Amino acid sequence: MMHDRHLVCFSGAGLSADSGLSTFRGGDGLWENHRIEDVCDITTWKQNRETVHRFYNDRRAALASVQPNPMHRLLVDWQSRYRTTLVTQNVDNLLEQAGARDVLHVHGRLTEMECLACGHVWEIGTAAWNAASDRCPDCGSLKGVKPNVVFFHEQAPLYQPMWKLFNGLKADDVLVVIGTDGAVVPIGAVAAAVRCRKALNNLEPVPLEDWVPGMVAPAFFHHALFKPAAEAVDELDAIVRGWMEG
Repeated sequence: MMHDRHLVCFSGAGLSADSGLSTFRGGDGLWENHRIEDVCDITTWKQNRETVHRFYNDRRAALASVQPNPMHRLLVDWQSRYRTTLVTQNVDNLLEQAGARDVLHVHGRLTEMECLACGHVWEIGTAAWNAASDRCPDCGSLKGVKPNVVFFHEQAPLYQPMWKLFNGLKADDVLVVIGTDGAVVPIGAVAAAVRCRKALNNLEPVPLEDWVPGMVAPAFFHHALFKPAAEAVDELDAIVRGWMEG
């Protein structure tokens, strides 16, 4: 049964961590092992083109080896039960693999390539990209092709509809935040400002000494569950069901 209330789920790397994908931040995150300017900076990527493609080839290979976890499947189930919008910072396609539709990938998609020479975007799945020989299928560019992932210092075109969505939340709606501390998209500031019902699921709280405005904090939410996403499924589902159907 569908309801008029709007359920918005905003997810980050913690959603896919339980599937075996490395997060980007944190003590063992990808940014601890790679310099951002070498692999994810729009101002320097062309001079590091082979390193960039090698890095994202590795990310696609990792994606090919994993499966959606129970939290991915719960979000898909919510789409079948309620008026649900899924917004994710994740560039993987695990939500789609689980059956999700119309996911707003605000930081792009790992399984797509983008040609900066002509603007063409196309799907390559989890295949590797050969930086020495592969070309844009539309214009033939070799050096203008990059992963369709939003790099640092690059405009994120889907931020505008994302902010419109957040600003449109009403008191009877529900916001669920999963697997992000708000360091990139300041979802903590959103949660503090909107007057709808709100739930948070992260592995652990942001340490007080690391917290800055914009990051999440338990006080901004009606419920805060600190456990791996896949272990929070039943409890989070009960919370959301009570709000959406109550």
